[in-house]
Amino acid sequence: MTEPTGSTELEDQGLPLTALAVAAGRAVETSRADPLVADPFASALVVAARSHLDLPTVWPAEPAEAPPLQQPLLLASIYIGMRTRFIDDFLQSGPPTPQTVILGAGLDTRAFRLAWPDGARVFEIDSANVLEFKAHVLSRLSAEPGCELISLPADLSSPWRETLLGAGFDPAQPTTWVLEGLLPYLDAASQHAVLGEVAALSAPGSRAVIERAVALPKTDDIEAKLREFSEQTGLPMSELLARADPPNPVELLESAGWRCSSHTVEELCSTYGRVLSLDASTESGPEAPEPEQQPNSDQSRGGFVTARLA
Repeated sequence: MTEPTGSTELEDQGLPLTALAVAAGRAVETSRADPLVADPFASALVVAARSHLDLPTVWPAEPAEAPPLQQPLLLASIYIGMRTRFIDDFLQSGPPTPQTVILGAGLDTRAFRLAWPDGARVFEIDSANVLEFKAHVLSRLSAEPGCELISLPADLSSPWRETLLGAGFDPAQPTTWVLEGLLPYLDAASQHAVLGEVAALSAPGSRAVIERAVALPKTDDIEAKLREFSEQTGLPMSELLARADPPNPVELLESAGWRCSSHTVEELCSTYGRVLSLDASTESGPEAPEPEQQPNSDQSRGGFVTARLA
């Protein structure tokens, strides 16, 4: 997912820094000896952006000894690896749907790196500059999607239903929805609107995987941690906080007839054999309370919701 209008961007590419940081996290995970994700395009996307930030793309031999500016990004890559694998596993489990919608796709490459059933259609929605940059880099790599890929430029904080319908989306067909790293970027009203549209546009047989947003209190301690993390990484962390009183996806979808399951970050750590630390014996690196980049407990991370509509 990209940042909302007004966020810090790379001057030469117009790309949100967080979109690159997430791609860098996938590149780091891919480079590990025990990768949860194999994304052969992530590193090339980071390099092509020519960021002024020193974004790591390789897991170092001694991560706890990495430069201080890279340590929080390496730590974040552990979570990004688990998040990516969890959503990959969801997409590749259960009966497939004829169409998949990735809301806030960012530099995601699932259309290219996952196996898709014959006839699958994938709709990606994000800002035009992000989608165009990604398409340009992947074209240079001669990458071909394994599905019919339809990229739609739109601002998800504004109405987007007509854009999706105009591109051939069929609300009478079952849909798989992916909301990865999206809700924390939206205010509470926009989060509610997005979840409402997912419910309204879904036919029986649809399913969804949602990364939850958690509102963080505006305290001096939280603000100090945000400033420290932003100074160390160059990422605009203060702009990525979930707004106050975010809607509960479970309550909203269950009221529309969906069956939901919740999944904690601790559950993912157990499932995928990961520890959210650069040193398994100590918590290394600066702690950041931002839910998109630096989770370390359920107090700073909302976890995930998977949902199905019978």
